[in-house]
Amino acid sequence: MRMILAVSGAVIFFLVFITGAPAEATNKCASIEAKRARLEVGQLQDWKGVYSSFKRFGHCDSGNVAAEYSYAISRLLAHHWDHVGSLLSLAADDEQFKQFVLRHVDEDIPEEEAQLIINNSRQHCPADGGWLCRAIVDY
Repeated sequence: MRMILAVSGAVIFFLVFITGAPAEATNKCASIEAKRARLEVGQLQDWKGVYSSFKRFGHCDSGNVAAEYSYAISRLLAHHWDHVGSLLSLAADDEQFKQFVLRHVDEDIPEEEAQLIINNSRQHCPADGGWLCRAIVDY
């Protein structure tokens, strides 16, 4: 029995050594990824782009990267509300993305954009966008 445990432990150590880290540690954001994420987020023009970026760099969502995501999301909500249906469609199929977007309706949003977003959600809320409009107005 001890021999089996020793061999199992050696195998696990070897696998961790070969792969470089345990599986849960592979989601950490390397500094080069954070730089790429910041560059990409600064260029986002639509919800499909935000979703793709979230899939690629969502694990980098902290610090400056998070602030960039908040700015990009606020810009879309404030100035491109006519495309909010695309956001609703993407979020309907991906709860993590939905929570990601809601997390970025935050204090990093410039005040003038926050007012536009609140007005959009109060005056032009789509029938299937209640969750989003309520979250914005309640913020």
